[in-house]
Amino acid sequence: MKTAGAFIGLALAVGFLGPLTVAAEAPPTSFEVVASKRAFTPETLTVQQGKPVTLVIRNDDEDLHAFVPLLLLQRTNVQVSGNGAPEFNEAGFVRVLIPPHGRVELRFTPKTTGTFHYICDLPGHSMRAQIVVK
Repeated sequence: MKTAGAFIGLALAVGFLGPLTVAAEAPPTSFEVVASKRAFTPETLTVQQGKPVTLVIRNDDEDLHAFVPLLLLQRTNVQVSGNGAPEFNEAGFVRVLIPPHGRVELRFTPKTTGTFHYICDLPGHSMRAQIVVK
C-alpha cells in the first residue's frame, strides 16, 4: 500500500512540475576556406563570439599547406578531424598541415572578439586571411 501511495505522490508531483526539457546546444555554423594558388579564399570570415563554429579547410593545390590561426584559438577547445596533421602546445591548437587535395574540419567556439589573422607558414607561401569575431 505504501508503494501505491508513493506512486500516486510521484505522479502528482510530475503533473505539477510539467514535462522536463533539456535545452539542446545550437548546431555549429559552418564555414569553408579553400587554399589554392597560394591564397586563402575567402579573405575574411565573420563569426559570432560564443557560438559554435565548424571551419572546413580544403587544400585544392598539389602543394602541402598549413593553417596557422594567430592567437584565435589559444586556450580554446579545438576538435580536429580530416586528413591533416594538427599541432598543439601548452597554449592549445597551433596549426594543422593539410596535404594536397586534403580536407580538415576544426570545431571550436570563439571566446574573444576581434580580428584574427591566419597564415600558411610554409617557406615561400605568403598566404594570409582573417577571421573577425563579433
